[in-house]
Amino acid sequence: MLKRLLRGLGPNVWALGLASFFTDIASEMIFPLMPFFIMGTLKATHVWVGVVEGGADSVSSMLRIVSGWWSDRARRRKPFVFWGYAISVGARPLYWAATAAWHVLAIRVLDRVGKGIRLAARDALLADSCDPEARGRAFGVQRGMDHLGAAIGPLLAAALLASGRDLREVFLWTAIPAGMVLLVIGRLVRDIPGEIPTVPPRLSLKPFDGRFRWFLATAFVFTLANASDAFILLRGADCGWTPEVLALLWCAHSLLRSILAFPAGALADRFGRRAAVLGGWTVFAVCYAGFAFATGKAAWAGILAVYALFSAFGESVARAMVADLVPKDLRGTAYGLYWFCSGLAALPAGLGFGWLWWRAGPVAAFCASAGLAVVAIAML
Repeated sequence: MLKRLLRGLGPNVWALGLASFFTDIASEMIFPLMPFFIMGTLKATHVWVGVVEGGADSVSSMLRIVSGWWSDRARRRKPFVFWGYAISVGARPLYWAATAAWHVLAIRVLDRVGKGIRLAARDALLADSCDPEARGRAFGVQRGMDHLGAAIGPLLAAALLASGRDLREVFLWTAIPAGMVLLVIGRLVRDIPGEIPTVPPRLSLKPFDGRFRWFLATAFVFTLANASDAFILLRGADCGWTPEVLALLWCAHSLLRSILAFPAGALADRFGRRAAVLGGWTVFAVCYAGFAFATGKAAWAGILAVYALFSAFGESVARAMVADLVPKDLRGTAYGLYWFCSGLAALPAGLGFGWLWWRAGPVAAFCASAGLAVVAIAML
């Protein structure tokens, strides 16, 4: 049984998963603490949380499409993956020096520039490194190891805070897992030379059919709904959880997402990836409606546990769908376009959610996101 589940997954799948594991240890040591650093230490507002989370992705979104297209032309993925990770892991310890919200935004943009360089090439290399019938599992492995790192990161952050370190010192400690990322990419990941295209890839939607174009539009609408998990943490604080406990709960949530990722990918491979994504997005809409009206600790924690199903079915499987809809020699460009659309929607999503929370409260903000998710479900 296990041998059949692992069939078709190349060594790169596991190496890229390991890189994601160490990357998310570093990033998730920061993420649960960042809203409190922005609003507590730096005395900024909810709007700045949305600007930092959404603005950085939008600024780097153009790099995603260019790097993906360039990796198709070069027929090499690894350099984009390596240097993208290098920029991101080098940026994160710089939060230690931030004294204003715009400093955090600048560092976040630099982090996301690295992500913009690597993201499309990494997903294309992941799709190149597995059999077509194993794509859901391949992306599930990568996402599962990503979430496992995300479970460990908050634990390390909580341990550091409990030992007397402050938030700034926690940011400095992210340099250790960052170094492991570069070691893994440099030593374990192997390029898979692409096919020589009959016509050089163009940075355009013209080579793609209507199915892929509609999928991009649908992903854009859904990203407008999916502003940032930072707001879920802020909602948890409204329900009475302290920052230290929230970090631990987020750790447990990430561990649950890690456990669910591979089985979700296997189910998607067997029963269809579109059905899996529809299920994941439906969970998102239901959970956001739940977060809107949650008033106690137990209710918020219960909804957070169910929300893990969204990540398992609605995120990694959607990325696997991209490779199903495009030719092999255009995967880098296709993933670049996919991540570009997602990044382009991130700024209005973050700003809109933060503004709605500020002006009308969390119920209006979460309900609006749930409504947009229903629109995306209808489009898919």
